[in-house]
Amino acid sequence: MAYQGIEIAQLRAQQEALDKQLAEARERETLLVLNEIVQKMGEYGITVSELTGRKVGLQANELEAKYRDPISGSTWSGRGRAPAWIAGKDRNEFLTDKKAASHASAQGVLFSEGH
Repeated sequence: MAYQGIEIAQLRAQQEALDKQLAEARERETLLVLNEIVQKMGEYGITVSELTGRKVGLQANELEAKYRDPISGSTWSGRGRAPAWIAGKDRNEFLTDKKAASHASAQGVLFSEGH
């Protein structure tokens, strides 16, 4: 290893510390921006497919989304393994069709074990 002056070593250590701070600040800022984007998407009813420019119509092998994650905008048809964002939670809270949600809620009250 070649000789390195104390001043250079100190400056490199400072640079590494600043690089780390910069990366952390960038990550925090990115999360804030993503949260804002997701909030706006929910506010305006924008889907991920609309955002990415994918066709809105369903293809033969696709199912219509029945559930939507309000945070990420991810959707699930209700078939197959439940994604982590809905697993173990009340699925009625994630229904894309709010009329269906109120209907399902009413059914839950009518057909609960207490009645």
